[in-house]
Amino acid sequence: MINTMKIRLILSFVLLIYSLVCQADGGKDSYIFRKVDYQQGLSNSAVLCLFQDNTGLMWFGTYDGVNCYDGRNMEVFRSDFSAPKALSNNVIHSIQQADNNCLWISTHLGINRLSQDSRQVVGYYDFTDDYYLHSNSKGNTWVVSHGGIFYYNTSYKRFVQIKNLKVPVEDMDKRAFVTDDGVLWIFTQQTGELLQVSQDAFDCDTLSIHSTVSSTDFHAKPIEDVFYQNGVLCFIDSEHDLYVYDISRQSKIYIRNLSSLVQKNGTIAGIALFYEDIIIGFRTNGLVRLRTSQKYKEEVVDRNVRIYSIYRDPHQNVLWVASDGQGTIMYAKKYSIATNLMLNQLSSNLSRQVRSVMTDDSGGLWFGTKGDGLLHIPDYRENEEASAVTVYSPEGKQNVVSYIRWNKEFPVYKLVQSRYMDGFWIGSGDPGLFYYSFEDKALHSVENLPAQPTEIHGIYEENDSVLYVVTAGSGFHKLILEKQAGTIRFKSQKSYHFFHGQREITMFYPMLPEGDSILWLGSREKGLVRFDKRTEEYKVISLKEMLHKSVDDVLSLYRTKEGLLYVGTTSGLVCLNSNGKQMKATYIGREQGLLNDMIHGVLEDENGLLWLGTNRGLIKYNPINGSSHAYFYSAGVQIGEF
Repeated sequence: MINTMKIRLILSFVLLIYSLVCQADGGKDSYIFRKVDYQQGLSNSAVLCLFQDNTGLMWFGTYDGVNCYDGRNMEVFRSDFSAPKALSNNVIHSIQQADNNCLWISTHLGINRLSQDSRQVVGYYDFTDDYYLHSNSKGNTWVVSHGGIFYYNTSYKRFVQIKNLKVPVEDMDKRAFVTDDGVLWIFTQQTGELLQVSQDAFDCDTLSIHSTVSSTDFHAKPIEDVFYQNGVLCFIDSEHDLYVYDISRQSKIYIRNLSSLVQKNGTIAGIALFYEDIIIGFRTNGLVRLRTSQKYKEEVVDRNVRIYSIYRDPHQNVLWVASDGQGTIMYAKKYSIATNLMLNQLSSNLSRQVRSVMTDDSGGLWFGTKGDGLLHIPDYRENEEASAVTVYSPEGKQNVVSYIRWNKEFPVYKLVQSRYMDGFWIGSGDPGLFYYSFEDKALHSVENLPAQPTEIHGIYEENDSVLYVVTAGSGFHKLILEKQAGTIRFKSQKSYHFFHGQREITMFYPMLPEGDSILWLGSREKGLVRFDKRTEEYKVISLKEMLHKSVDDVLSLYRTKEGLLYVGTTSGLVCLNSNGKQMKATYIGREQGLLNDMIHGVLEDENGLLWLGTNRGLIKYNPINGSSHAYFYSAGVQIGEF
């Protein structure tokens, strides 16, 4: 018999080999690093600034254009005088979030507004003399310049000046920032004073100014350096004392004096909290960490890098370093949450994605691919030798070491344990249904199958002779089977037809049972179908109509121990909570912090956390507080697509 797979994450494999293998430190909890440079398509090795947008993409501003990096591919934006709507200059000083899914690109010749949708510049703005633009993740935008302080009015699409308010502009690239509530914080030169400038709204339909300016004695001594990221402020005062200030908690913590470090290493380019430590980036002398466990004793991470800025990715706990001459460098702590088994390490001829995974009572691992067939690794926890791996298809079986691609592709979409035979069911392409017998250790087709159904993506075993199956194209079927002389034969079937808005729903991926009578079917077209096996009545539930979001393309279904139904879609995660006859839907997507919103799979662990398989990594989601953490080529995860 087969055990359903628990949270030991045998990953759905994509053939991307991650080269994150270089050690930056020989200690127990050392760092690993990877360079993102010309080999990945970076336009220039001098990276002046870093930015992570609301979708998790990384943007690099260089001496030769803007680069957008998704962990695999690089997209480059440059000035081009022969093309409209291009950057006004290639020297990029700053990249920040704007409203309406746009970015602010501060160039050597003014501010460009770049649309993340059209990938074109949709606005040009210029300020006399020096200026610094600051915004938050919502796109609330301020500019500090010699001419004064401005906010961006999203209704009029222009910058509006705050009257009678000017501050020295020197070092305002770091001494000013915008908090999550849209307030501009300014630390004036050679004082411990904090100016806070707020605006009633950024989308006023009038240009009348309703701004509030307040002044606070923030620190007893003059503040020399300011570094702000993700709601946390690190600052150094005139005595070279380092403090960390949590804005949401309004708490200030003294760390240590940095006089000896500054004297030894020179100008500080950035400070960031990284795991339990504090990382300091020096302009010409690399990275140093202050170890919390050793009373903030300094320890060199990497001396061989010139640094413009550093940024901690809050989703993945990766430290990004903008370097002068080495491109962008990614640092991560050397720890692993997963064991990776790469298909091309078993055989260079294995190239199809993994679509289904299961383990058995003997410790064997089974996984189905999108064309290379069914693979079996016996006792996978102890033995990952390729010589022990077998590949099955209707054409026979091969040892993976000598595997040659089958004449006909054998896609395996679903593996389901049987309660009534010593084996498991296999949902496939054409023909759509097979089974594996542990008794004779062989793959068998169900005999006498009709032309339909094919492309079986979900199987529910009702009893020893009845299966319900969902397909990608031919709908939902009840199959009657019979056993004869050691074989399983098709006897008859009943096909069900579901309609919504006068259109038949025929494409389904997941299926989930509820109790003894209900089956939930996930449609690729119209949301969910709730089917009652006893009465054969059905109800179509459009998540789009409930949430007014495009979430009717369903990829996965999962019911938690608490009884909540989670629906993974191509546009986010939906939680359904049924209280009596009323059903409440809640949406979780990028706006709620998910790095990616294409949810291929959902699994609950013993702590009640949800693990989401997405197009951009594995996401650990806490349904209690809404927090999430993404593993995208980090923490030992060498695969980016699940």
